[in-house]
Amino acid sequence: MHRLFFVPLLFALPAIAAPVFEHAPPPNAVPGRDLTLTAAIGSPGGVFDPYLWYRPAGTKGFKKISLKRGTGARYSATIPGSEITGDIEYYLQAFDAADLAEATWSSRRTPFLLRAKEPPKPGMLTVHADPDGATIDIDGSVVGKSPWTGPVSPGAHALTVTRDGYEPLKMSFTMAEGADISLPAPLRKMAIAPAPPPKEAAAKPVPTRKEAQWVDFVTAQGNEEFGVEARGPDGIARCGSWVQVGLSCRLQLAPGRTHVVVTHAMDLTRDITVPVGRSEARLSRGAGPLPLILGALLLGAGGGSYLLFKHQADNAVPAKTVAGWQYGVSGGAAVIGIGLLLYGILSTDSLDLKQL
Repeated sequence: MHRLFFVPLLFALPAIAAPVFEHAPPPNAVPGRDLTLTAAIGSPGGVFDPYLWYRPAGTKGFKKISLKRGTGARYSATIPGSEITGDIEYYLQAFDAADLAEATWSSRRTPFLLRAKEPPKPGMLTVHADPDGATIDIDGSVVGKSPWTGPVSPGAHALTVTRDGYEPLKMSFTMAEGADISLPAPLRKMAIAPAPPPKEAAAKPVPTRKEAQWVDFVTAQGNEEFGVEARGPDGIARCGSWVQVGLSCRLQLAPGRTHVVVTHAMDLTRDITVPVGRSEARLSRGAGPLPLILGALLLGAGGGSYLLFKHQADNAVPAKTVAGWQYGVSGGAAVIGIGLLLYGILSTDSLDLKQL
């Protein structure tokens, strides 16, 4: 029989249609936490025997879990957290119900590698309001009443403390991974509003005041804590916590001249002019008296040693000159002493304000 006879038969056979996957891998797996994988699977003859095959990365044997159908054409399966101790390799498999054509997302030979990553460890925040019983709000969500202690995810957060009859206290803080932070929250009683003027009296126009501005007080010096109080046109504002590395303080201050008092790590008073818009005030502690004392001692030692070397040389028999190494010792001590004196004089406590 001529081979061309079989060509029409080939076209008469039904086309094989394998399933098609739509699957987006998760960014990572978390050791000890259940991992659910979801995929959309479509096939002309219907989906048959869809499976998730997985194994710890680097091992040989795969385990399989049936993909359960959910809404529409979406299927999902969950790997127990007890089996996730590190990186995971997996692939998806399904058949067409009509002709059993097989298709996979990734494959047994080259499975998809999903990295395992530990979640960031939250820190613990403690808030003590004065008086207690105030409502604690973090990032717009009420978490409880003061005194309150609870976990907070790493990063920047906004804290609001409120209580009836008291002015709301707002502050920002940055939580480091695994850190413990305690924030005091002293509340001020709300001022009693004055009685309205009589109707027959003409109300005096109230001068318009510019909107209050934000000033962030920060520091880059480790192991230092600064207390901040600002006295401006609107009254007194205080930071509810120490300003330190990773924990700034934001005060709402009106534009204009403001008197700032810095305590704890240093005693500094400074008049600043708050500009319109957001600003940053950077606190820096000076070197203190130690460089001045050491500089004076070294300068005196350099001069005294030179006089000693000169006296010994002049009174030697026969007379000698001061040796080069003696000049070096005396001169080196004097130069270091002068450098320490200059550093101690120029290094002072500072508050630098800049507009952001």
